[in-house]
Amino acid sequence: PLTGPQTIFLGLLVLSICINYIDRGSLAVGGKMVADELHLDSEQLGRLFSAFFWTYALLQIPSGWLVDRYNVNWVYGTGFAIWSAATLFTGLSHGFILLMAARLLLGMGESVAYPSYSRILAANFKEHQRGLANCLIDAGSKAGPALGVLLGGKIMALYGWRSFFVLVGGVSLLWIIPWIIWSPHPDSMPSCREATAPAIRQIFSK
Repeated sequence: PLTGPQTIFLGLLVLSICINYIDRGSLAVGGKMVADELHLDSEQLGRLFSAFFWTYALLQIPSGWLVDRYNVNWVYGTGFAIWSAATLFTGLSHGFILLMAARLLLGMGESVAYPSYSRILAANFKEHQRGLANCLIDAGSKAGPALGVLLGGKIMALYGWRSFFVLVGGVSLLWIIPWIIWSPHPDSMPSCREATAPAIRQIFSK
């Protein structure tokens, strides 16, 4: 069975991936409301939907490089703070440029998620425990869109799209407090800083 500390920080990871998927999909839920209020055409809305994936995909390799060389708890916590702030900032944006910046920032923050999960699970769970840990992470990634569409649609219908983004982004930032307290001990995940470790330039050359 999982130990108490394993259960706690795995629960935090599952909650974080649920928030992750709520944040990335929430613009699609409120897309029509956003477009109507800010007078966006279909092309602009399409760019906003896709902008998240530009930085998300581009930064996957650098994020993996970071979590191998630095304390993954802090790398992940920083990424989480960035994407939560980006969600909150989305609700405060008034115009296409600001929304685009928020979406790009969201992809940047969320790019650390899966490299961090892999690093943490490999270092802190025995082989026979990893199936359960991975399936719970995957379940969280499916629960996020389900909750985001259901609750997001209801909240936006009642209070407007801005309220949803500000609420989710602001409340999500509270996740960082228990993560600081109960994240896995860094000694279980020693950083790779040997001279033989490949540089980021070498990685991108492959």
